[in-house]
Amino acid sequence: MSIALSCVALVLSLYVFVHGRRKDKRDLFLRMHEQLVSPDRQRGRRLLYQMAKDGRSVEDLTPEEYELINNSLAYFDVLGIYYKNRYIRRKDVMEIWALPLVRLMQVAQPFLNHRDTDQGVPIWPRLRALHADAQRHLERHQVPIRTTPSVTGQAGSSSVDI
Repeated sequence: MSIALSCVALVLSLYVFVHGRRKDKRDLFLRMHEQLVSPDRQRGRRLLYQMAKDGRSVEDLTPEEYELINNSLAYFDVLGIYYKNRYIRRKDVMEIWALPLVRLMQVAQPFLNHRDTDQGVPIWPRLRALHADAQRHLERHQVPIRTTPSVTGQAGSSSVDI
């Protein structure tokens, strides 16, 4: 009898552990997603698209614009840490952020090159690794990548296309 009760307790404990871990990963992903779609992060991404569209250089950015772009890319680096360490489900990240990230990195190269030169080393390695995984994910799922996404919407819109 006591062995049976111990087995039931063990199974119940394992279930609670697995369920709690899954819930924690989901909650962490949702918090990170909320941060990535915040108006300031979207505005930073939109500025990168606008820079590419207008042919502006990084040196033409105001300090506020530079900070918004930098902050937007830095959050993707944090997402890359969570992704790499499996703190969040990789499938969830790829389903929602693979296409926007690959599109963003197409227009972010001048900014990244500027930061690399400024720092003397390649910065945001987790962002770059996440980008490489996102590209492979899109290729594997045969998702076409538009090379020049449109720059539309207001800074406060909730579109994750950019």
